[in-house]
Amino acid sequence: MATTTISLERSAYDPLRSRKLPEESFSEEIHRLLGPHVPALKEFLTILSAKDGADVADTIGAARTVDLRFEVRKARRGTNKHGRRA
Repeated sequence: MATTTISLERSAYDPLRSRKLPEESFSEEIHRLLGPHVPALKEFLTILSAKDGADVADTIGAARTVDLRFEVRKARRGTNKHGRRA
């Protein structure tokens, strides 16, 4: 396992140390305090085929275009997000 050395101000180290359980390392404590692993988006790359991924990207792009057009029309009308005149 790779390790990295970090520097902490005393004001950050002391509360961290006070929460550390006797049998755990600082790494284990940080994992415990930060909660479960949240996967990065790139970890999902292998779930879809390249074609399915391209289809999803196209759908997202189309939705953004429609949303942008809606926002432009709204701005031209001078209405806020609730449809009321600004």
